[in-house]
Amino acid sequence: MYEPILSLGMSPQQRRWSSISRNLPVLGLVLASASVRAAAQVRSQLDLGGASIEVGGEEERYLRVLQIAGKAPLTPWTVQPFSPTQTAALRKLGPNPWESRYDSTSREHAASVLRPKARVIGNSTFPFQDGPGPTWAGRGLTGEVEGGIAARWTVVHFQLAPTAFLAQNLSFALAPNGRTGDQRFGDARFPLQIDAPQRFGSKAYGRIDPGESSLSADALGLFVGLSSAAQRWGPDREFPLVLGPNAGGFPEAFAGTSKPLDLWLFRVHGRVVYGELGQSAIAAPVLGERRRFGSGLVGTILPRGVPGLELGGSRFIHEEWPAGGLTLHSFTRPFSAAGNLLGSSSADNPRTENQVASFFARWALPSAKAEFYGELYREDFFGKFHRAPGSLIEKPDDYASFALGFQRVFVSNEHHIRLVRGELVNGEISHQERDARGFTIPLPPYIHSVVTQGHTVNGLILGSPDAYGGSGWRLGVDDYTSSGRRSFTFERSLRFDWLPGTATGTSLVHPDVIYDVRAEMLRFAGRRDIGITLIPAVDLNRNLVAKHDVLNLTAAVTVRGW
Repeated sequence: MYEPILSLGMSPQQRRWSSISRNLPVLGLVLASASVRAAAQVRSQLDLGGASIEVGGEEERYLRVLQIAGKAPLTPWTVQPFSPTQTAALRKLGPNPWESRYDSTSREHAASVLRPKARVIGNSTFPFQDGPGPTWAGRGLTGEVEGGIAARWTVVHFQLAPTAFLAQNLSFALAPNGRTGDQRFGDARFPLQIDAPQRFGSKAYGRIDPGESSLSADALGLFVGLSSAAQRWGPDREFPLVLGPNAGGFPEAFAGTSKPLDLWLFRVHGRVVYGELGQSAIAAPVLGERRRFGSGLVGTILPRGVPGLELGGSRFIHEEWPAGGLTLHSFTRPFSAAGNLLGSSSADNPRTENQVASFFARWALPSAKAEFYGELYREDFFGKFHRAPGSLIEKPDDYASFALGFQRVFVSNEHHIRLVRGELVNGEISHQERDARGFTIPLPPYIHSVVTQGHTVNGLILGSPDAYGGSGWRLGVDDYTSSGRRSFTFERSLRFDWLPGTATGTSLVHPDVIYDVRAEMLRFAGRRDIGITLIPAVDLNRNLVAKHDVLNLTAAVTVRGW
């Protein structure tokens, strides 16, 4: 009964997971029964979430606030997910409003049943996302469930935490992209250069994702393992430019430092990843393959004598899945020459690769109860370093994007913390060389003409959807008390400012822009966490139709616990 619905819009690899959906009711009963037995037999997990700290989750955001309030240790925030060593250190907190939500027990050998999570999201008029993760919330109702187990044996850590969702996916007016058939559901501007569908087919759409699952070892200063968990590279809270939790994670192998390595003048912390990236059923295969090989490197430096300062960079490479299988070159590529960052030769910049990179900085100042951060993102190569069309010296902002943000704590005691935050992203700053490279239209980040899925996984953008749209900003206030959290955020997002047929520069169009207010409330009820989100939004000039302003209401209810 469930399999045909969940299989819609799925790749063959994803379809293999869909058979599990037929047993979801039984699985739910088994997990519930196991959780009751486990309560008397094993250590209960952290009340806020799982054994690990979920990227973009409630606990991760709260601990970041505690860090700048001086109630949590200073540790790098620009390479996530955290290692178990970092996680253990971060959970050693001073007095704070949510102190009673933490399980302070610790054992060398421990197992736990993760508190299940259920969420229902409703969109009245058009798709609108509520929170990070692999779930896509279309028009109508979307249901999501999470659950699993976690275990630790000395230096080995294991977590199985899959996510399943099913979206009603009701119809709505699509932005015309000039395509027919299923490709009409593709991206409005670049349907053949990025796998970012406006709608995932014409029927209900669902998927079972491995979610926050991992198997890792943390010993001798190294953190290595296998994972499908979401990642965040760089300091951006709302608009991470290279990797963030917007799309969830992807199957990967990784290796890095478990905590910053002390080199006296500075400490260094980093990670390398190798993964398999899937695509939606809307995008066409590349050379018959529906998967890509992804590899990347991220690192940060913490200078001696400047507590809280992080300076770092990242690089991520997409390539076609090698026809003859993975080679040594596939694994050494993240460490090779800068390629599309500094050179333009075909040897350094293979056309079958899509590379993105960034430089970033974050400065957490607990003494001032504030943090400031920024990231400069780069896509495609400079023509030359100096004195040539597209040189780094003459046109450093060519094909670049940036994000800037701050957080400031104004009230901080053991009963109440109030935070004011703001962040902006711009993916359409000056691109001076478009004409020289044959482009007469504004090119957003994340697209590619050979690796046509772009910087995505399973149809969702790995970085920031707002940067891909063009630009965005958010201003918000969070109040944390012993009973939970209240948040209000004012948001603006540029969806796009041209469509096929209006891209010559001679046609004046009004940009498609969304303004919304995000109101969130989280309340603790015993061991349960109950969250309610309301997001009234107005989309001005929707689909670039002047004065065609459309209202949407997003409402979501989340329950975690038993």
